[in-house]
Amino acid sequence: MTQRYGWLLIGTLLISVGCAKDRPTPFRDKQLGIAVVFPGEPISVRYSEPTPYGTVEWHGRSFRPAIRMDQNFQVDVGNLPEGTRGGSTPSEVVETYDKWLRKRLGKVGREELSIEKGPGFKYHAVSPAGTHLLGQIVVRRGRLHRAEVEAPKQNDPRAKSFLDSFEVLP
Repeated sequence: MTQRYGWLLIGTLLISVGCAKDRPTPFRDKQLGIAVVFPGEPISVRYSEPTPYGTVEWHGRSFRPAIRMDQNFQVDVGNLPEGTRGGSTPSEVVETYDKWLRKRLGKVGREELSIEKGPGFKYHAVSPAGTHLLGQIVVRRGRLHRAEVEAPKQNDPRAKSFLDSFEVLP
């Protein structure tokens, strides 16, 4: 009887965690120069990645809803390495990023950002795993600012809300 009760308790806890509503959580970091509203409490992330500009060390935040391996909300900021590899102007850096995305993901939809938000663009691609990658890249002050969502469908309302709230601070 106790083993049965234990499994029932574990099942109930998993269901309640999976069905729990996430609360919008504003995130603002003047040092990173970004602001965004996550659909739940984000965690700190930091990693290095080889890019066409050289190795970029990314700093940011990430949120993955409980028991949802097909969703991820992330913002990253990376300093562009010294030199002009990948471009010497913000527009050249943006074009290099676009080419890099296309090389990694294949077909990528692109929409330019408004002048006050840019230089940069919004993008959409389908990952090799079949999920939709929706994001924005902005180049400012020698930094790459990126917000990206991995979602099971392109028209995910939480993804839209997250990306619409993304802001690179002046």
